Amino acid sequence: MRNMIVSHLRFLAVSLLVFGGLYTAVATGIGQLLFPAQANGSLIIQDGQVAGSALIGQPFDRPEYFSGRSGNVSQLSLFSGQQHQLVVERTQAELQKNPEETAVPNDLVTASGSGLDPHISAEAAEFQVKRIAAVRQVSEQAIRDIIEKNKQQDWFSNRTFVNVLELNLALDQL
Repeated sequence: MRNMIVSHLRFLAVSLLVFGGLYTAVATGIGQLLFPAQANGSLIIQDGQVAGSALIGQPFDRPEYFSGRSGNVSQLSLFSGQQHQLVVERTQAELQKNPEETAVPNDLVTASGSGLDPHISAEAAEFQVKRIAAVRQVSEQAIRDIIEKNKQQDWFSNRTFVNVLELNLALDQL
């Protein structure tokens, strides 16, 4: 019995060393070597301060900023009545914030799978242009230029998207 306990403890110690220490150190080292920006959080630095991460969505509630996707993730089915009600409520809220618009882009009223998506579609950004231009008292074209400058295209489709934090930081530079 004593030998079995000692062998189990040895196995535990070796496992902790290999999987808890060695593997973690190797994986971290490879990440730092091959993908240093991502391994360190893809931080966006502005004026010597961390403004946020390019990989994690942040809430922007003020009307002079682009708003992103909802961070309130639900595990409801697309066909659920509760999910439908959530989308209806979010749609009404977006239309109240952007009264000159009529059709709300889907990504502004649904959450991403993780609730942390930092991107919105170019259409969702365009949907917010009139509100932001009016609040900031700048031309709509100035806002559209920021969207165009920050637009990215998906590798696998024709979908174009923008990073909300990067758009908002560009707005502050106007």
